[in-house]
Amino acid sequence: MLVLGALSAEAQHYDRGYETTPSSPFLKKGTWMAGGTARYSQHINDDYNFLVINDINSKGYNISVNPKLLYLFRDNMGVGLRFSYDRSMLDLASADLSVSDISMGAKDCYQIQHKYSIHGVYRAYIPLAGAKRIAMFADVLLGGSFKQGKAFNANGPYADGTYTQAYALELAVDPGVIAFLTDRLAIELNVGVFGLSYSWMNQIHNQVDNGYTDSTSAGFMVNLLSLGVGLSYYFL
Repeated sequence: MLVLGALSAEAQHYDRGYETTPSSPFLKKGTWMAGGTARYSQHINDDYNFLVINDINSKGYNISVNPKLLYLFRDNMGVGLRFSYDRSMLDLASADLSVSDISMGAKDCYQIQHKYSIHGVYRAYIPLAGAKRIAMFADVLLGGSFKQGKAFNANGPYADGTYTQAYALELAVDPGVIAFLTDRLAIELNVGVFGLSYSWMNQIHNQVDNGYTDSTSAGFMVNLLSLGVGLSYYFL
């Protein structure tokens, strides 16, 4: 009776409201996808006050470009590459920090850095009840990055400078939703939920002192800071 009950339970089919194997695939084998995201921002502060930081005089910018290329080797399954370039600059002329009886200031600080990344991508599309314009997907990314940066502090009798080189190996899972705006152009929304990385960094201070650090991190949670929106174009 236990054996028959187990076989009967395995034979039951549960309809959870979506069809994972529709009569026709959401995307066919042999399809190519080219897409990505781009972001640019800049700021200029002139005697700006923010919480406990007063008289901020600074300027800076952030640039991020993330192209992606994907090939579907099976229906609803693809592999490809994602490249990333990030660059940021901060030029802080002056700022004052005041908390209760504690006050301090900073001025003549400058920092600039950029980072290159490359990841292999495996993507699986999950159709929603046979819909042809909207589906879920999950990206598995494996790759690494290289970052360079330098920082200067001229507030003193001598200028202090630090040059940094950083490396990282990364594994991440990013699920998302895709919606076709036209027959070939689609908009994508994805968010990171799992990440595993190992990174190490080398520093040279004033071309004399050397420093080193490494770290390992792992997390399984919805990271809203990694929320991304991009466009993609599909063609045969």
